[in-house]
Amino acid sequence: MNKTHSISIIEKVKARPVIGGIVITAFYFFGIVGILSEYKGWFVEKTAFNLSLSFLILILYQKNYSLLLLWGFLFCYLIGFIAEYLGVNFGLIFGNYIYPDTLGPQIGGVPMIIGINWFLITFCVASIIFPIKLHIILKILLATVITVLIDFMIEPVAMALDFWNWENNEIPIQNYIGWAIISFLIYSFYAIIKIPTANKIALMLLIWQVVFFACLNLFLL
Repeated sequence: MNKTHSISIIEKVKARPVIGGIVITAFYFFGIVGILSEYKGWFVEKTAFNLSLSFLILILYQKNYSLLLLWGFLFCYLIGFIAEYLGVNFGLIFGNYIYPDTLGPQIGGVPMIIGINWFLITFCVASIIFPIKLHIILKILLATVITVLIDFMIEPVAMALDFWNWENNEIPIQNYIGWAIISFLIYSFYAIIKIPTANKIALMLLIWQVVFFACLNLFLL
């Protein structure tokens, strides 16, 4: 298979967001079923792969590529990773917690995939909220609130699946305040640079993220 043919296949897939939707639906649906089954451990081990695949599909179905998208991603990844590093090593911003090796390779005690996770959530939320006709400050605040609400669903499941562990197994209020601060900064940067948010798959990806954690909150805990 030559390079031209490979590019042609990618373009055909890109032109059909239903393909990306089917892949995302399959991975998240069977992820829920698998985690609720006797094969829970095997599915949990594939979390980093699932996040990586979700990121690739999100980027594939992005309508406009530009340096602004790259700057937005780099800012989100770095501020998210740095905040997590300060939390894990010094108890700052979010509180005292640690990451086991569930989410893959780490730097300074923080999984390398965690910055991708921050981008997946914030970019998907921004792609839905930013096009709404509201004052930009209201958009940033609304996106921040939604992100914190998503974290409310994530935290109990993350502890149950050993993604990360809180000191004394208690999720501190400080964590949600930290999420609000970091999310606000990320959305503010997105707004300042006017990151291109038009994406054919972001809404479905966000919906499946919410469904995933909602189902596990209901049936796993």
